[in-house]
Amino acid sequence: MGRLIRDLGPFVRRFRPQWRWMALGTGLGLVTVAASIGLMSLSGWFISAAAFAGLSRETAHLFNFFYSSVGVRIFAFARTLGRYGDRVISHDATFRILENLRVWFYDRIEPLGPGPLGGFRSGDLLNRIISDIDALDNLYLRVIQPTVVALILLLALPAFLFPFDPWVSLAAFAGILAAAVGVPLISGRMGAPIGREMAVRTAALRTRIVDGLQGAPELVVFGASGRYLDGFRQENAELIEDQHRMSRIQGTAVALTTLLSGLTVGAVLWLGAAAVARQSMDGAVLAMAAMAVLAAFEGVVPLPAAYQFMGRTREAAVRLTEIVQTEAAVVFPETTTRPPHTHDLVFENVAFRYAPGAPRALDRVSFHIPQGGRLAVLGETGAGKSTLANLLVRFWDPDEGRILIGGEEIRSFSEADLRRMITVVSQQVHLFNASIRDNLKLARSDASEADMKAALSAANLLEEVERLPDGLDTWIGEGGRELSGGQARRLSVARALLHDAPIWVLDEPTEGLDTVTEAAMMGALYRHTRGRTLILITHRLPPCRMMLADAAQGGVAAPTAAVAVLDRGRFTAGPPPDLSF
Repeated sequence: MGRLIRDLGPFVRRFRPQWRWMALGTGLGLVTVAASIGLMSLSGWFISAAAFAGLSRETAHLFNFFYSSVGVRIFAFARTLGRYGDRVISHDATFRILENLRVWFYDRIEPLGPGPLGGFRSGDLLNRIISDIDALDNLYLRVIQPTVVALILLLALPAFLFPFDPWVSLAAFAGILAAAVGVPLISGRMGAPIGREMAVRTAALRTRIVDGLQGAPELVVFGASGRYLDGFRQENAELIEDQHRMSRIQGTAVALTTLLSGLTVGAVLWLGAAAVARQSMDGAVLAMAAMAVLAAFEGVVPLPAAYQFMGRTREAAVRLTEIVQTEAAVVFPETTTRPPHTHDLVFENVAFRYAPGAPRALDRVSFHIPQGGRLAVLGETGAGKSTLANLLVRFWDPDEGRILIGGEEIRSFSEADLRRMITVVSQQVHLFNASIRDNLKLARSDASEADMKAALSAANLLEEVERLPDGLDTWIGEGGRELSGGQARRLSVARALLHDAPIWVLDEPTEGLDTVTEAAMMGALYRHTRGRTLILITHRLPPCRMMLADAAQGGVAAPTAAVAVLDRGRFTAGPPPDLSF
């Protein structure tokens, strides 16, 4: 129980903003059950009392059926309205809780990306933020509210029956206690391990589906789709078997509850019949007591199924907590301590490794780029080139050394200020499932159509966009799948041109472009970034030659336009010898 509270406690505390709706929903649920008991018990008494009254003319004449019939109608209306209000309010509160949980969860994971969050698969993250959070609706809607109603019922009904006969009251208490506590404990213990397996297998299955959809072309090309589908069928079969096992447990719990209901009503009738024989209880009251106990079981029927799936709910909470408790790789200050007056860039003995014990991605790297200067970092794949960009934008912090902009350490800048200082054309382009216009406005929300067309023109993409039927409003699909790889790359460059910060990082900007398009786009980029601090990251010589040539044409002094070779996290002694142009 202690571990259950520890795992679910942080999420239950997130329910507090909705406590008024939760209390109202619970109250309406209690009204519904009370009205059901009132309707059944009063109807039982009314029918029995009317039958006894009809045994003679005198008692039939004196019997007042008006108040009883009014009471039956009132309980019937109260039951209907209570159930409707309970469903509306309780589900509304649940949806509000899930909304708050998703926003809270996203707020917690946003600082983790793309650093520590990179260790989780995208399909798994999607499952956690949707399926695992959905599993938490089991807490209020199916556990907390029915449990509160059942506990109140467990105390209220025996108290109501006690004045009529203590033994009948005790029998009702014992039967409801067994159904409200015993059966849920049994079903919860039986369903806990299966529920945990279901949570894990559901996550694995959905992750496999997402991976399969994203990698469908590769699966088809390499003829691996059959094997992949076989794995999917196996995991799906295992999940279905778990669901069958849970269904059997649920059927057993329903059977036990129904059995306890019948035994309890039978005990009430047996004890009540003895009381009627002793003339300490009226026959109509016995009918009322039996019907009240029978109706009371309506309030405990939902509990076994709810506690049966607590294992799944708990596993979902554990999976969410695993991410929530992951420490962010960097922590930004709320405000910038001292804004920089210039935009020169300094790496001072910077060392970094991505995991403890892993080789250093950068090993005491030092360089200085004056404001308006250019540095091309040349190196093979895995040399540490992209790590320079990742550290500059603070996806990670160096293990050793400092990074300074304008003489101020970048740790002292707020996230918003640092993002405004740096424009990055990353190696891995991500385009959103939206229009070209929307993807461009991501960089600058107030950009006019003329601004966007100018950026597209500089990226050598405007003519192709204008040939599209919808122009800037063309929908590009998930990940930009409606565009070619080169078009997606150039669209990302146009987006960077709109952002237009004083420091530029170009990480393999010409990947996937032909030589003619590459020359046109890089020429436009170099002309646009004159006077801005620039880092070019590449494994190819032509972009380096073009950078030096443009620097010479633009009047950039030779010492402020240089090429350095990065090899295994360190700069070599000098630039490559074949950079003539």
